[in-house]
Amino acid sequence: MQFLRRVSVCTAMLGFSLCVVGCSNGLPSSVDVELPDGSVVQTTLGSGVISFADSKWQFFRTTGSGQGAPFVTIVFGPNSELAAFEENTIASEIFGTEVIFDGASHPTNQVGLTYAAATFGASTADATGFTFEGRVTAFAAGINAANATASASGTFDGDDVNTVTGTFRFRSEVTLLDIPEGNIEDTYNFIGRRVVDE
Repeated sequence: MQFLRRVSVCTAMLGFSLCVVGCSNGLPSSVDVELPDGSVVQTTLGSGVISFADSKWQFFRTTGSGQGAPFVTIVFGPNSELAAFEENTIASEIFGTEVIFDGASHPTNQVGLTYAAATFGASTADATGFTFEGRVTAFAAGINAANATASASGTFDGDDVNTVTGTFRFRSEVTLLDIPEGNIEDTYNFIGRRVVDE
């Protein structure tokens, strides 16, 4: 994620000031998401899946050889909306270990760089499958610097309501400067487990 560091440095060198008022967050009001059963649903900003309301889940990357360490803890709000990434390892050198999906502007770990993030979610008609899509827009001095999309599509374990499995995708694209290494695309399988307070 050197690209966002470069964006921050370049804007500082050019003497840009951080935009605080009057900047659009660049996030859409609705998104079409594809569900695990192949259906496509139009979702609105902040929409979610009722089964996730007021819960917290650890997501682990999985491979043919087993399960790795958790790469993110996902927090869902009272209206089933995806509210935040905690213990985040996805581009954490830029966004930090917490990403808040409320559509508002938040500082990143890089001086002069802010982000706005929001999510969209839906479930299948039988409530066994789900898809969440997070959209993140990064700004350097109020200018759109990069866009990223993170999505999780999966199903609930029929034998364990506290377990989900599926596919996680992450894609980023630089829009301010021509920095090829800033354009990232990654896909991997995951298993998610509900965090149960003891």
